[in-house]
Amino acid sequence: MSAPRRVARRRTTRLAGILAVATALVVSTVACGQEGGGKDEQARELLPPSEVDTSNGLVIDGELVADKELWEAAQGQVVKLYSGTGKEAEDLTAARFKQETGLDIELTRLPTNKLAERVLSEQGAGKLGADIARVTDPRVAREFSEQGVFVPYTTPFDQLLREQNTGVRDTYLNCYYFVNAMGYNDAIIEEDQPTQWEDLVDPKYAGKLGVVAVTTGGTLNALAHFQISTLGREFLEQQGRQNPRIFDSTSTEVDALARGEISVASLSFNNAFAAELTGAPLELVIPDKGVSASENLMGITANGLQNPAAQVFMNWTMSKSGQSFAAAQGFVPARTDMEPVKAGGKYQLPQADSPQFHLFSEEDYEKYAARDEEWWKQAFDYMG
Repeated sequence: MSAPRRVARRRTTRLAGILAVATALVVSTVACGQEGGGKDEQARELLPPSEVDTSNGLVIDGELVADKELWEAAQGQVVKLYSGTGKEAEDLTAARFKQETGLDIELTRLPTNKLAERVLSEQGAGKLGADIARVTDPRVAREFSEQGVFVPYTTPFDQLLREQNTGVRDTYLNCYYFVNAMGYNDAIIEEDQPTQWEDLVDPKYAGKLGVVAVTTGGTLNALAHFQISTLGREFLEQQGRQNPRIFDSTSTEVDALARGEISVASLSFNNAFAAELTGAPLELVIPDKGVSASENLMGITANGLQNPAAQVFMNWTMSKSGQSFAAAQGFVPARTDMEPVKAGGKYQLPQADSPQFHLFSEEDYEKYAARDEEWWKQAFDYMG
């Protein structure tokens, strides 16, 4: 095939991929106007339905999630969830939760820093609207605990979770892990695709690399520390010399990758996987050296203690059913006593007890976050 014809074919393929994204976004927008926001069927496709028994409480796949008294009290109640997790993930979670319990979730979704401002303001005014809050930064979770936003609550799985060292605190817990890995636009990169972290600094990707600023939040602190500790500080500097495009959110980075504005990126696995599900021309990569991970922290409020449905949601989230559904969406479960679940039946992320799983713990935040952030800014000549 001649060079002009090869170029033409690549351009045609790329255009087809971009048009597929646009079409998928239109379909997604239309679906949002349908009952359940179009998520009900997608949730079922991600993971086969569980076996639910409500004859004596709520039992899912043989595991007691709520006793009879709590289950009966929860009927007709709505869970008010404030979350810093991505809206796509929470909408799917709400759909799955309703499928298995019949209970609804009312979602308020904001980035964790904005969510913290709102929660603390409402708490200070005595008008907190949340039953449950999820945040992506352990410093925010600790402040919520200190300010009385989070109150003690014990799920039926508390002893098991503590034995597995999943991150249970007195007033909040780690419900699952966020993971950062790699991805590329497979409508652009059709041959010799990237497979390892080191590929991000290949000169052929100069000007085509995407990264998210470390100042964006806890998951990016985790990624920076993983890259420094595993690949060396110089790896950040090599990326900086690639003339990368720096984004201020994971969602805008994934959108740019899907549109072909960049061709390769380090990225939030769940966010990119959600885009792939809508038809974006993305392929995700789990390098041999592993992935970075950080906690998704969840706690119940005083309001939630008065709402049986909120207690059911806390319990369900930590059940095998809730944990498996998180895995199906591209998160890593906190629990390690389960069979691995592939994201969408395609990608197998390292489990929490795997040597490829590199957790940035709350203690690591205290020790390294400020230093890593400064090194990252220097490497990328970033002033934000």
